[in-house]
Amino acid sequence: MPVYRRGIDRYRKWEAKFVPETVSARFTQVSDIAKERAQFGLNQWATVQDLVRPILDVYGITGPSRALYLGFANKLMMHMLRHGAEAGKKIGNGLKSYYVTAYGADPVILDEIIQVVTGWVIPY
Repeated sequence: MPVYRRGIDRYRKWEAKFVPETVSARFTQVSDIAKERAQFGLNQWATVQDLVRPILDVYGITGPSRALYLGFANKLMMHMLRHGAEAGKKIGNGLKSYYVTAYGADPVILDEIIQVVTGWVIPY
């Protein structure tokens, strides 16, 4: 018969493992690497948003609707970083279907976003 961990069990284990000095030492040891990775990753996010904003401007997308389309682009970029452009196009079409059905997004705009995000050459 399996024994399931309750919330209190998980908390007790976390509390036992959490030693502030250890956490501080680990963060200090990897801070330079973490900063480099953060700069690289944040530049990628900003670039994708810079590529998508002009599309939204052309279609007159304002306010909260912009967040919907930028969120779509961000989600697509996350998949592209793992799988590449060809898989990104397929995943983009699946995401497009989801965003059109669930959020009422315009499929024409989503198609343009898919084109620009999957066509962007990600720097290494």
